[in-house]
Amino acid sequence: MFSLHPKLIDFDLSRLKFLMDKFDNPQNNLNNVIHIAGTNGKGSTATFLKEILEAHNLSVNIYTSPHLINFNERIRINKNLISDENLINILEAVELKNNHNPITFFEITTAAAFIAFKQYPSDINIFETGLGGRLDATNIIENKKLTIITKIGFDHEEFLGKKIEKIAKEKAGILRKNIPVIIAKQSKDQALKTLVNIAKELNSKIIQIDKISKDTKLGLVGDFQYENASTAFTAAKFLIPSISLPKVKQGLARTSWSGRIQKLNDGKIFNLRKNITVIDGSHNLDGAIVLNQYLKKQSLGKWNLIIGMLNNREVKDFVNIFKNHINQIYAIAIPEQKNSLSALDIKNKLDELGFNTNTSNSLEDALKMADRGEINGRREPKGPYAQAASDGDIDEADGRAEYQAGSVRSRRIDLERGRRCTAVYRAALRKVQRRVTRPRLSGALSEECLHSADVLEGDL
Repeated sequence: MFSLHPKLIDFDLSRLKFLMDKFDNPQNNLNNVIHIAGTNGKGSTATFLKEILEAHNLSVNIYTSPHLINFNERIRINKNLISDENLINILEAVELKNNHNPITFFEITTAAAFIAFKQYPSDINIFETGLGGRLDATNIIENKKLTIITKIGFDHEEFLGKKIEKIAKEKAGILRKNIPVIIAKQSKDQALKTLVNIAKELNSKIIQIDKISKDTKLGLVGDFQYENASTAFTAAKFLIPSISLPKVKQGLARTSWSGRIQKLNDGKIFNLRKNITVIDGSHNLDGAIVLNQYLKKQSLGKWNLIIGMLNNREVKDFVNIFKNHINQIYAIAIPEQKNSLSALDIKNKLDELGFNTNTSNSLEDALKMADRGEINGRREPKGPYAQAASDGDIDEADGRAEYQAGSVRSRRIDLERGRRCTAVYRAALRKVQRRVTRPRLSGALSEECLHSADVLEGDL
């Protein structure tokens, strides 16, 4: 597979444009395209918007990343995940037309979404960028109804720049001349100024945010979600002139997006554990700050942190956000990820901050150690505390899985089942390359799929 897709990250839109030309550019023949970029809040905003629109009986196709359990989660067609059969057929066609030319994983996945959405038309098509904006694969779409920029912060500086103005400029690359834009509340003035200036240059009308009342029930927890809900509501008002507030409330209340400050209440980890386990997809300092603010309000006492990180992340800065709330830290290496920090590397870094950090061979072992109250192999007296399962997040960057601190983005973090990441994709490739009978797609592959370099692209 890597002979076909040798690049992990390669910001060059010419490959995908060339490939889509062979399919008559389905991405430019979609109804009402909503394009969303930003550092934090993209997925939540997209999901809030989807639910509001569907509450108004509009059909919605939505493309997001990364997936949580099943690869198919990336491509949703009118309330349903794309089927294995349909996805395989599309991927076969894409690989054949690509004719073994170099192309990245995220580009192939994005191509599949374009084709699927063209095959199954909807009233609204929502696309979430993967990494950045200007050079993101989704940005070959030219015909857009509306663009949305969520909160911008520091993330992926090695690709997007080390100054907030530079990052904002890259995100604003999704804007189009004369196409309206919604700019979510920004925590950094320089980011807002950059976005506003670019919008003015393109004559893109800036639609002012219409705030949702804090009394409104949301399906996603955390005060910060009211900002994402307000952004989505503003977009919905633009799309639906005769919008119904009762239906808006209905959509916001039923919104679910796994891995957003989520208490586990089923799955293997839930069954294994005695304490509360909270998961959240935060993976940068802004996300850590928001998560910490929420946890402070929950009166959970001190909690354990299980952490694995790639070597391009500042583990000390991330963990230090939670310094007043940590009971014990259990460090693990990310399975099947050569760029992972070792458990000992993490321990050594955090020891410098004075944290009591333990090393463990796996997430499951770390959970067991935490429940037993073990500290460096010794059982210690343990008082009541919540368990923050911070097994990392899947931070995808166009072909590379970054599985790092901040908790797993998973509906169930099931150690036996959360494994299908590229199962469908691999199956399609095998069929194309070897001309064999279509493989049977059952359940999940091994955990390596969740952590491997085949998983991919996107800010959370």
